[in-house]
Amino acid sequence: FNALRYGSATAILGVLIFFRRTGAPILPVPGERFAMAAIGVLQIAIMTGASTLALTMIEASRTVLIAYSMPIWGMLLSFVVLGERVTAPMLAGIILGFAGLAILCAPWVMDWTSGSALLGSGLALGGTLAWALASVLYRTHRWRSDFWSQIFGQLVAAMLVLAPAAFFLERRPITYTTTFVAVLVWNAIVPTIIAFYCWARALDRLAVVRASQFLLLSPVFGVLLSAAVLGEPLTPALLVSGGLILLGAVLSNLPRSVAAQPARV
Repeated sequence: FNALRYGSATAILGVLIFFRRTGAPILPVPGERFAMAAIGVLQIAIMTGASTLALTMIEASRTVLIAYSMPIWGMLLSFVVLGERVTAPMLAGIILGFAGLAILCAPWVMDWTSGSALLGSGLALGGTLAWALASVLYRTHRWRSDFWSQIFGQLVAAMLVLAPAAFFLERRPITYTTTFVAVLVWNAIVPTIIAFYCWARALDRLAVVRASQFLLLSPVFGVLLSAAVLGEPLTPALLVSGGLILLGAVLSNLPRSVAAQPARV
């Protein structure tokens, strides 16, 4: 499905760029193609592939919460790669985020004899780290390429990984129905073309930590929808871990002037 989703998005976006009258090239400009391809592989192919595999092993709510711990990892990688200073609120956010992840993994109740649960959590976390690294790498450049060309280059690179993986690893037959095609087209246009364009524009203007703060609304809806649609239980561990991750991200994004203000008695 992901190969079809991103393949359809690549085709649709390629046609739209080709028939534009702005004169912008379809692919990123020379000198930026390899870096943009690496970002596409990290945040599309690896993130999507790892998260999808994780969903076959662990609950959707746990996968969602691990994936959207991304601001915490983005903060750490921004410090290491970009040299951004970690403020006291950021450090508090990191501690809360790790606490949330510890509660999320729940080592005291987790079945440590189940290899699939451990592998699923590891895959989800690996995909999240790839997404965070891609976002930080994007911030290391001042790109000359058009935003649409950037997204097209990322999609092409991701398809070079996802298409062979789907061809060699997927064995389940596909039944093409009206509903399936509608879902596929929706996923190709809205959560792919438009979403990655908006994410690139956000990263062009904001630091990774601040841009990713808005993404934290997604796990809230994800957990609620997994309970309403899939019937998965809202355990106290999931609620507490989600709250800690959200609180940690909010603390890390407090303006310095606010964080530095003394408490009033």
